[in-house]
Amino acid sequence: MKLTIINGIIHDLAHHLEDQILFGYYKDHPKERITNILEEKDSFDKMCAFFFKERLTKSFDFKRIKKINIEILRSLTTLTISIKVKVDDNEFKYQLKSMMTQK
Repeated sequence: MKLTIINGIIHDLAHHLEDQILFGYYKDHPKERITNILEEKDSFDKMCAFFFKERLTKSFDFKRIKKINIEILRSLTTLTISIKVKVDDNEFKYQLKSMMTQK
């Protein structure tokens, strides 16, 4: 498996989280959240880890991943999701910025 597939997975995860946040699934979460989902401290971390594991090939050793950091910053008008993944000596990053609209 080429490691560049991780770029696609973190892209998909960021957009999945954006949809869930905009539709109100995480409205009781803090406006600022920084977490390493490999620690699986709560249901959010577990969901993100499952999302990631589900999309990797079966032959990929998940233990090669050193960290998956997710940073979510929300304000009244903007949403920023940053994801950093470190596999062996390679680091992959993705940042999503979107405007939050009032309904």
